[in-house]
Amino acid sequence: MREIIPGKLWIANARQARDIRSTLAPGVTAVIDLAIEETPIAFPRDILYCRFPIVDGTGNPSFLLQACIETVTKLIAAHHPTVIACSAGMSRSPIIAAAAIARAKGLSLEDALMKLTETGPHDISPALLTNVLEAMPSLAISHARLNLIVLRSSDPEQAVQFYQALGLHFVQEQHGKGPIHWASQTIDFVMEIYPAKSPEQVDRSTSVGLNVSDIEQTIAQLTASETTIVSQVQEFDWGMQAIVKDPDGRSVILVER
Repeated sequence: MREIIPGKLWIANARQARDIRSTLAPGVTAVIDLAIEETPIAFPRDILYCRFPIVDGTGNPSFLLQACIETVTKLIAAHHPTVIACSAGMSRSPIIAAAAIARAKGLSLEDALMKLTETGPHDISPALLTNVLEAMPSLAISHARLNLIVLRSSDPEQAVQFYQALGLHFVQEQHGKGPIHWASQTIDFVMEIYPAKSPEQVDRSTSVGLNVSDIEQTIAQLTASETTIVSQVQEFDWGMQAIVKDPDGRSVILVER
């Protein structure tokens, strides 16, 4: 197997993937099997095994490529040690690995693939590469993406409870001797809440936008908890929207698309 991201991501060929003990030896917890021409592999029950039967050329359905790339992207973000395997480990595996890395880091597929192929042998299929870009056109260009917002709160524990009620999950962190704070991480975005050292550090002019799955229920729960409702649910071109205030007085724009 060839290590792509230290301790997180490897690519392998069919023979290597079927040596189950060696495949799992580095601590691998997930295996992505791409080879349509190979038989499925029977891994232990506690191993996440996903089979996406991909042709090393054109003709792959867009939904299949999208589901495969998104799955690998989420596994990378969740720090699940993952192996991606195909027949030779030279085309499908590098392309899918590069696409997931590009998705996670905001790179173009070309840039991610060039970095990946510098680490070892490869035989990339131009037809499959085109198929992937047709399925996910955003991978054709690199672009900066917002991936972090830091809020200062006069009562961070209360702020954490508020945002957790909206569906975010926070964990307490401390970097070295820095202040204790709370972080919520999704696939490509992190929200951190730090204690404010003074009232001036709480910026009430900042607004936060969040997508929610059921805006009517969310507003009902917030109303019951006596949260300030700035704007009740209204319908717009992009979906249903309401605006509330967080415990520090910031506007939080809730959208159900």
